[in-house]
Amino acid sequence: GHVVILNVGNQSIGFVVDQLVGQEEVVIKPLGKMLQGTPGMSGATITGDGRIALILDVPSMLKRYARRI
Repeated sequence: GHVVILNVGNQSIGFVVDQLVGQEEVVIKPLGKMLQGTPGMSGATITGDGRIALILDVPSMLKRYARRI
């Protein structure tokens, strides 16, 4: 696996991922009624090759899951 390190403000968080796919500019759409309010998710998009991808809400994930030292 790989670890992706993100910096949000003065905090850092690492995500363990199976694969690095790349970087792409996308339009983020709101989640539908069934997924609204899902912790850590801010929206969804359709990628250039037609796949659906969920968009992480990193700041809320930091608040909710980060270990405090």
